[in-house]
Amino acid sequence: MIRSVCLLWLLLQLAVTAEAATLKLSAPLEQGTAVFLNASASLGTPDEIKWSGTLNGIPFPLTSDGEALIALDMEAPPGKVTIEVTATGPHGVKEVATRVVTVGKRTYQEEHVTLPEGQVTLSNKEDEERVQRETEAIKATFKIREGKVGFIEGFRLPVTGRFSGVFGSRRILNGKPRRPHNGVDIATPKGTVVPAPASGMVVLVGNDYLLTGNTLVLNHGHGVMTLYAHLDSINVAMGQWVPKGQTIGTVGTTGRSTGPHLHWGTMVRGQRVDPMRLPGLEKSETSPQ
Repeated sequence: MIRSVCLLWLLLQLAVTAEAATLKLSAPLEQGTAVFLNASASLGTPDEIKWSGTLNGIPFPLTSDGEALIALDMEAPPGKVTIEVTATGPHGVKEVATRVVTVGKRTYQEEHVTLPEGQVTLSNKEDEERVQRETEAIKATFKIREGKVGFIEGFRLPVTGRFSGVFGSRRILNGKPRRPHNGVDIATPKGTVVPAPASGMVVLVGNDYLLTGNTLVLNHGHGVMTLYAHLDSINVAMGQWVPKGQTIGTVGTTGRSTGPHLHWGTMVRGQRVDPMRLPGLEKSETSPQ
């Protein structure tokens, strides 16, 4: 009898799920925004806990310390968003933390740009095929999920200057609507050094792409990617690990560009994120939005 009772008690302990874990966000979660999530539990030492999380039912990875970068796309539907994090400790005991966040609708600018017609439309099939190949090469990096985590230390601005293009703006090129701008353009002199905003692995070195010119993509782990376009030079190699602050290239006006500037874009597991709303940027660095 005693043995049966002990066995029942053990099974109950293994199956227990308690709302005991906690989670914190570094900033409000909004459209086109990425924030740090920090989870904690009382199940044991960090190396004894396995973490899992979901954002509106979609899984996201956490580090062994319960840290993650979560994000919403620029056009994520407004309304309630549910974040759930589960900590699984020794013997399968679980602790769960849940938070419901209300996301409002963000207002984006409309930007009218006039360019020579040859810079707006592709003139021949050869150029169309080239752009498709180069675009697919960039998109392929956004599907990467593995890789060493380098975003935990937060981000810094790659360059300073005038914001000549803001995130989310609906560009009207020569009177024709285009897709929303999924990055920021920072105008600064040609040759300006571009340091890595966070540590990461070089997963794309695109030389002289037709639209984006000399193009670079860094993988910061967990599907967090940053893109740099129109560079004059690229100072790193494919597969190289780049510490935060190391020079990755210089500002240029390669590709389809009207003047020296850096196009800086961010994707978090396929979500288009405003680089100026990455955690770690100082308040003085925020974009004019």
